[in-house]
Amino acid sequence: MAWEKILGSRGTSAPAQETTSDDSNLATAVSESPGSADSRRDTRRSKRVYIAMPVVVKGQKGNTPFEEQTTTDAVNAAGCLVRLANAVDRGQKLSLRNSKTNEEIECRVAYLGQSDGSKTQAGLEFTRAAAYFWRIAFPPDDWDPADRKKPTTGPVTQKKRT
Repeated sequence: MAWEKILGSRGTSAPAQETTSDDSNLATAVSESPGSADSRRDTRRSKRVYIAMPVVVKGQKGNTPFEEQTTTDAVNAAGCLVRLANAVDRGQKLSLRNSKTNEEIECRVAYLGQSDGSKTQAGLEFTRAAAYFWRIAFPPDDWDPADRKKPTTGPVTQKKRT
């Protein structure tokens, strides 16, 4: 995921690592240089929705398991952006549970961003397709938020049935 696009220059990402064929989606998201925002926009799989959804993130720090309740900053059909107090590494596999539905899915850390001292931004990518995980409908690829509230060209009149 190209979380750098959301955050501009505020977030930083570790250098891209060599990936296997299983990591092809992750490779597309993280191997691009920061200057290639246009190419990332063209390969976006779904629109982002900025919404705070309650989630539980589970993983391991060394040999010690952790479980952390947090909320999303943004979601899309392929994952989400969260802030975590527990330290995670890019590429690390985690489990993400939607607190509203109790559905759980495996994901991996695709992006590490800005840290505010106690929490660090982490872009999580689902390891399998799960577009309905968030139980929301994502805008179509050609949707433009500017079209959302365009004024009509004239007064709208309704015909009366007789």
